Amino acid sequence: MHGQALHKQFLHNAPPLFLSPKCTVAIPLENFLQRDALREASLDPAVCAIHYRTAPNPYGAPPELKGVVLRRTDGDFLLDVCRVRPHRSLAASARLAEQLAASGLRLLERDAADIRREPIYSNVNEVWSHEHYPVSILDRLRIGSTLCENGPQTIQELGQRARPDCNPLSAVCALSCEGLLTVDVHEGAFGKRTMVRPI
Repeated sequence: MHGQALHKQFLHNAPPLFLSPKCTVAIPLENFLQRDALREASLDPAVCAIHYRTAPNPYGAPPELKGVVLRRTDGDFLLDVCRVRPHRSLAASARLAEQLAASGLRLLERDAADIRREPIYSNVNEVWSHEHYPVSILDRLRIGSTLCENGPQTIQELGQRARPDCNPLSAVCALSCEGLLTVDVHEGAFGKRTMVRPI
């Protein structure tokens, strides 16, 4: 969902939803920061699933809430998105860690500075800007078979080998949003030299 439409929904108190193949349910969005954090998580190969579950409230009251949980290869994390990371005493941090551990969770706090760090922030936005780019079945097969045969490669190499009828960069972005391949959003500016990997 693009910025203007999302802004209108926030203004009219109808929460927009975040969806990706990693979501077990649609996630109601509270703000743009949460959307950006979820977009990044959806492109992270270490994140296996995004879902809701009852979890301790990092802010203390009410004692429990339905929280967004990222199931990663290293465990389940309660995602707490905030503009500025809250200051907690050592005792409060220890109590929260105990509550989370009792639920099988750890806390992943993301603040605005962390979510908007570069180059990841711009790269993730670039990928998601092609979310609805149409990729034909034939081009999907060409791209998929090229990745299976040749392994990880740059978008430029993939375009040269697969020779899709569509724009290779836009296609890679769209297929990444669909969870059909992974792209490296952590290193350098997103472009033809960005690495693409099969799932």
